[in-house]
Amino acid sequence: MRTTVLLSLALGASALVAPHARAPQRLASAVEGAEPAAAAAPPADSAVQTLDDIMLAKQSTALDQLTARWDSKKDFRSWEDSRMTGFSEQAEIINGRTAMFFLVVGLLTEYWTGQSIPDQVFTMLRVGSFIGPE
Repeated sequence: MRTTVLLSLALGASALVAPHARAPQRLASAVEGAEPAAAAAPPADSAVQTLDDIMLAKQSTALDQLTARWDSKKDFRSWEDSRMTGFSEQAEIINGRTAMFFLVVGLLTEYWTGQSIPDQVFTMLRVGSFIGPE
């Protein structure tokens, strides 16, 4: 009884599996020792062609969107690099380098003259006649 049930299940399961069309060719070429047969082109079925066209259209649309996004980023980066004022990256780089330069100049002047940086600013304002001589 048990073997009959197992045999019927095994036969029923193998009936559900679709046979592979190229399996006999592979088996025959392996037995003969010959080269395997060239892969046959997929059938020109309209469903397969439509699926490929749909996938191609989706990929093309995605690539177009990606290209547009990268072009806009490139244009923004070019515009940002051309700005020298405001809160742009190029302006901040120039401001930072200028601040570092004048901090070094102030420290070297303090070393050579003995005046602190606030005293140097006061002397500069007095020499420029922005404040009185007192």
